[in-house]
This record gives sequence, C-alpha cells and structure tokens, in this order.
Amino acid sequence: MADWYMAQDSVLGAMLIDQRITGEVIASLRAEDFDEGPRREMFTAFRDLFLAGETVDPVTVLHRMGREDKAMRTYAAQLMELTPTANNFREYAAIVREEAKRGKLRALGAALAEGPDLEAAAGLVEEAADLLAGRKRVRSSSMVEAILDFYGRMEQKPDYLSWGLGFLDEGLYAHRGSFVVLGGRPSDGKTAFALFTAYHQAKTMRVGFFSLETDRETLFDRLFGSISRVSSKHIKRRELTEDDYAALAGKSREMEGRDLHLIEAQGMTVQDIQAYALAARFDVIYIDYLQLIRTERKGSRYDAVTQISMDLHTLAGKHKITVVALSQLSRPGKEREKKRLPPVLADLRESGQIEQDADIVLFLYRDEPEALRSPRTLAIAKNKEGETGRVPLKFDGDTQTFREDYNRMIPPARSRAWEEAPVQVTFEELPDDTETPFEEKGD
Repeated sequence: MADWYMAQDSVLGAMLIDQRITGEVIASLRAEDFDEGPRREMFTAFRDLFLAGETVDPVTVLHRMGREDKAMRTYAAQLMELTPTANNFREYAAIVREEAKRGKLRALGAALAEGPDLEAAAGLVEEAADLLAGRKRVRSSSMVEAILDFYGRMEQKPDYLSWGLGFLDEGLYAHRGSFVVLGGRPSDGKTAFALFTAYHQAKTMRVGFFSLETDRETLFDRLFGSISRVSSKHIKRRELTEDDYAALAGKSREMEGRDLHLIEAQGMTVQDIQAYALAARFDVIYIDYLQLIRTERKGSRYDAVTQISMDLHTLAGKHKITVVALSQLSRPGKEREKKRLPPVLADLRESGQIEQDADIVLFLYRDEPEALRSPRTLAIAKNKEGETGRVPLKFDGDTQTFREDYNRMIPPARSRAWEEAPVQVTFEELPDDTETPFEEKGD
C-alpha cells in the first residue's frame, strides 16, 4: 500500500510540476485508481480543468478543489518537493494502475469468500475478468513509427484463422477478436459445418463449442461419425459394424489431440458465456445459435437480439477471442422462394444489428430448398478485409461431411465493361476533297 500512496503522490506532483503531461496522465488513469480523499479530489480537479480547456496549474487546481486553505497549499508544495522529476510520470502511473487493480481484486476475492449465491458469484467473477482484461492505454503512432512498425510486421507470419477449406483459408482474414456469423435455415447443415471448422481449428487453438440447442452426447456422436466417415444411422441405431468400429478406432487418437470442448449452454447469457470462455482460456468460441442466448433485457425481441449481437461483438473485440455465432434466417418471401434466390444480409433473423456488428457473414444454403439431399453452397456475404463470393459444397447427410465441389465452381464475375451492350460502329465514305487521316504526304 505504501508504494501505491507514494506513486499517487508522484503522479500528482509530476502534474503540478509540468502541466504538459496532464492529458496523457488523464488518458491512462481513472479517478477510482486514486485513494479516496485529497488525492482523488486533486486528480479529479486536474481532469475537469483539462477537459474544460481551462488553465491547469497549482493555483487553479486548488481553486477547483475548493481547498485553498494553508494545509492544502502545504500538501501541494510537499507533492512537488517529494517528486524527484516529472519525466518519470509514466512509471508512476503504471504503479498506480497496478496497485489499484490489485486492491479491487482483493475486494472481489473477499466478497466471493463470503459465499454469495451463484448468480451474484457469477457477477463477481465477470467483474474480475473485466478487471484483469483492463482498459488499454491509448495507442498512437507518428508516420515514422507506423512505417517502422509496418516493416516489422511484414517479417512476421500472419496468424489468421484456418477453416479447413482452401477457398475460405485464402479469402477470409479472420483473426483474434473477429466476430463471424454463420447463417442458415433449419436442416441446411449449419451445426455440422460449424463442428467441422471448429474441429479443424482445434488442432492448433483452444476451441469452445457452446450449444444452446443440442446436448453434448448428440454433438459428439455427430462429430465422431463425421470425422470417421461412419454412417449417422448406424450410430443412432447402435448398429455399428466391424468396419465402423475400425474407422472410429482409427480416428480416436487424432481426436484426443484436438483441444475442442463441447459445452451444454442452454439458458446461458452472453455474460455467462464470456465468464466461462475467459476461465477456460479459449482462443475461439462457437455459439449454436445466437437467437437462443438468454437475455434479461426487457422490451421487444428485436431489442433483445440487437443487444445480444452487440454484446458478442464487444466480447470478441475486448477479449481478443474469435466468436463464431450461428444464426437463424428469416423465411424468404414467396417471390424469392419461387426463384430460389440465395440468402442476403437482410435475412439475418430478428435484428439488423447482426449485419452491422459482424466482421464476416457466411451463409450456408441448399441450392434446391425443398430437397434435403440438395447440394450446398457456402456464400461469403460480408467480408470486411477481403472479397465476397460463393463456393459450391458437396454434403453427405449420412456422415455429415462437407467438401468443395470443384465441378460446380462458380467462375469469377466478369468486368462490368464486358457486361455492357456493345456499341455498333459504322464507317462512312470520305468526300473526295477530304484529307485522309494519317496519310503520308510526299516531299
């Protein structure tokens, strides 16, 4: 505690000595980081004056505090005298932040030790997780610094998420903190596809699959059958053949090496999912599916889903966890259904906020909506850092497996210049007395 008090005094003393550092200190600290009493009052006075654009110096700070008595003037003079230099203010501020955070964590630990109910305990754990994540300091770069940083990053291999399909691996630049939405209608294969990509990513990353609809056993049966290419009918009916057992055994060792966790999440809120994901240290989380997440927000269903989408976007960006949320789609209108038109962003069910929040939106749909065995198409409908497009997929419903269908690959779009109607060119005979263009003349 002595270090915390000394660091607070040094930060305040540095600002009293050199008011030019006030803005940077205010950007990196909060009033709650200071002990209640004159220290917090003085920091608040500095902040209020600075934000109001008024003169900041020892006289105006004491006036703002309403503490121009002799004792406070003596305290301000002592702060300036005890602070060796204002040049070390960043180090002093770092100590203040660290000690304040430790004090808050101790208070949260004491509250947990008192044995609150589970709901209150979950709130305390979430608060502790947010505290550990911390508020990042404002980052800025001059052009020289940015150029040097750029060349330094070019020497490093990018850490983009791999999906197990060449088309997606080449076109999607999803990274830690991306919010990805996979949309589809019932029975189009969203869960099967999500299990496929989650399993692939779990080879190198820690992945959590939160299922709000299906129990763990059913999910694992589907995953095990898919990886082993074993008929789902055989698994459901408990009629495995010798070949099936051999295929399953052949994949067991591989599956043991995948860091994939299946979580029954019925009734969970975004905050519940966040607390679990942070405690388990997941790099990627899948949520099946977004509209089933519980919310305590009062109001319309539209408002509730909007808040869920915003919270998932915040979870991804704040904690640098890639969030892949499955989403139901609204039923198409009769005209679109008749024409078998593919899904569009406006089809994301119950809230347009999903479209706004997502960094990437994928649609998985049947080419023939009325046929369960129809070929599938995966569309990249939104891609903030890349191109959009479609890739045909072969889907085996019995083994719940996907693969690219190269026979149905869609050629790249033609340039608009080629799509425009050609202009008919006509030639007319020149009059006899008209000089022919580019005609060579003699000397």
